[in-house]
Amino acid sequence: MKTKHHKDPFTTQCWLCECITDPYQVIAHFFAEAHVHHFRRLIKKLVCHASGAGVYKEYPPGDVLLYSKLIRSLIKAAYALRYKKHSVVTIKKEELFHKKYYCSHYVSADVWKELPRCLSEKEYSDPYRVFQQFFSYRSLGNWLQCWEQVVENALNSDTTAITAPLTVCIHLIKLVEAAHLIDVREVTHVGECVKNDRPLSL
Repeated sequence: MKTKHHKDPFTTQCWLCECITDPYQVIAHFFAEAHVHHFRRLIKKLVCHASGAGVYKEYPPGDVLLYSKLIRSLIKAAYALRYKKHSVVTIKKEELFHKKYYCSHYVSADVWKELPRCLSEKEYSDPYRVFQQFFSYRSLGNWLQCWEQVVENALNSDTTAITAPLTVCIHLIKLVEAAHLIDVREVTHVGECVKNDRPLSL
């Protein structure tokens, strides 16, 4: 029996019109679409509405579905990196909150808004810890199903509330924040555009 070859392992074709096979580039393109604080707010709102706060109406359903596909791709990219033990960047204690370790290169980046809100000091220093904890809590398949349920429930008034919404919300926000730190510290380019070559617009 032949092994199935996955040409689009992170399911990026549907939102990027391109198949990305490098998980770091999935992360880079993810944050080229919107800032970390945008995704943080979106996750909070969707989980809240999926837990019985009525139908989500802040963004049109089409936009929500697009962002949901981005987050699905991010979950898959994090899964591919879950066994990486340590970050390649070592941060000295006295430089822990220097903006170069958490603020992106985009010209519209806001130093305060890009600061992680949910990570512990250890997770902030080594964001790969978050990926390991994320998939210790649920399997990849369970997370994808859970996220699909969050989006469906948030857009539909005739569904039951999701299970353990606060825990789900915190895990998802931590995932986004950890990926953001990896993007800032380790990813040098977005596609063919080098980050430090010139300011990137967003």
